[in-house]
Amino acid sequence: MNKLAFISQSGNVMKSSLACAMAVECVKNGLNVSVADLDEEHRTVTQWLLLRKELAIEPTFTVHSVGSAMEALNCFSNENLAIIDAPSRATSATALIAQNVDLVVLPTPPSKKDIDLSLGTIYQLVNDGVPIERLILVFTRVGSAAELKQAINYVNKADFGNGALKVLSSAIWERVGYRCAMNDSYAITETTFATLNESSKSVVHQLLSSLLR
Repeated sequence: MNKLAFISQSGNVMKSSLACAMAVECVKNGLNVSVADLDEEHRTVTQWLLLRKELAIEPTFTVHSVGSAMEALNCFSNENLAIIDAPSRATSATALIAQNVDLVVLPTPPSKKDIDLSLGTIYQLVNDGVPIERLILVFTRVGSAAELKQAINYVNKADFGNGALKVLSSAIWERVGYRCAMNDSYAITETTFATLNESSKSVVHQLLSSLLR
């Protein structure tokens, strides 16, 4: 079983959107997938999946609404892929999750404030003993290719000592189509716009490649 966690220091970074898209695309490719929804305040994945099932949208997957990091780590059984959607804040539970999964994904908008929040979380996780190779940053809500390039360059200046932080070259763009899809219980890889689907699928595929390498 491979375990992947989506974490963030702040909300509204498309963390749950990416978790849902990852689950949907993996199920479409024949994998047994489930998600641990650890966000007790919002339960975004749980509510999104509930409506998706009510609307008979396929495919679906199993979601576990859990209340602690330990419960999230132990709720899985024989899945090919276990996904943890952590709360929108970094806590001691975040370190526990990061220490016990194969890949930690930090969705991050491209503003310096958001990047600095993510970099602070990464520094803390590295100090807590999480290998830098296990961490990956993906930019979300990006306005343009120029903004993405500038954000990547900013991250690449960070010094983590041994090893460099991996940053995806693909990103999730700031587009209304993604919000509309999630509102209707479709994944961000299932919008009505082919170009948006291609972009989000590229992110999912790069994350899977990093997980399975």
